[in-house]
Amino acid sequence: MVTASPRIRGALRIAVAAVVVAMVIVLVQSLRRDGPAALAAWRAAHVRWSWVAASIACALAGHGAFVFGWRRLLMDAGVPAPLWQLLRIFLVSNLGRYLPGGKAWQMAIVGAMAAERQLPAGMVAASSLLQGVVGVVVGLVVLFVAGGAAVGVRTVWLVLPIAAVAGLLAGPAILRSLPRVNAPIARRVPGIASVTAATMWTLTWTSAASWIMWGIALWALATALLSEASAPVTAYVAAWAGSFLAGLVAIVSPAGLGAREGAMQAVLERAGMQPAAVLVVVVVARVWATLLDVVPAVAVLAWRRRSRPGGRESVAPESAG
Repeated sequence: MVTASPRIRGALRIAVAAVVVAMVIVLVQSLRRDGPAALAAWRAAHVRWSWVAASIACALAGHGAFVFGWRRLLMDAGVPAPLWQLLRIFLVSNLGRYLPGGKAWQMAIVGAMAAERQLPAGMVAASSLLQGVVGVVVGLVVLFVAGGAAVGVRTVWLVLPIAAVAGLLAGPAILRSLPRVNAPIARRVPGIASVTAATMWTLTWTSAASWIMWGIALWALATALLSEASAPVTAYVAAWAGSFLAGLVAIVSPAGLGAREGAMQAVLERAGMQPAAVLVVVVVARVWATLLDVVPAVAVLAWRRRSRPGGRESVAPESAG
């Protein structure tokens, strides 16, 4: 396998760090410029808690869709993992993104928890990584389509996301037609040969559903905070997808801090929202998203601890999800 030299890796880290610093500077400048107006808007806001509850429900539905796709991938690869077990692994692994190099931490958590549940750790971690790659591709498609509707991209460019989805669906057949590529992948990821176009379609639509539900959740949160959301739902879907993808690129920043806020702010302002209103949404969304990552994970860990009588984990079998 070809790996980048230490000099290239160092240059990439410096470039990513520079982008993150630039976004943080832009965010700080926005806070200084629009902060007083945003604070006034926050003080005048009457939080509608029913909309906050709706935002939480939509976000959790987004998590559920993503885990459903992951389970389908594992089932097709011959790993009968219960849905509830995968949901717990997924929720706890989300804590890894709050550390630098978050994806590596997430994969380590996935592997450790899978082994603890007598699941094939390597296969579970590899499937999670594969689904993450598919999720990024689908996220770009969602960003392109939703962002195009929100900020006015010409319809002819929709051929790009359509081609991307077609490439995902054709991926298994293309891989099997290239033995020199397929063989080393099959050795590292046992069961990959069983992945079909139907599997990829499930991964595609569940990933798209996850992105869209989180975008709707962001819209519901904005509706809870502002007198009106001030932008179409598609703008919030694009803002969520764009901010999350920016956070993935900013690998040196815990949970994409700075990069996510800068991207979300840019999309919502481009969609016509007032800067002060955008700032309220961006700042509250960071706290809201962090709580949605941390609280379920802590609840799962607390439940696991309580389920260990005498300090040992119960070995009672779980029913399939």
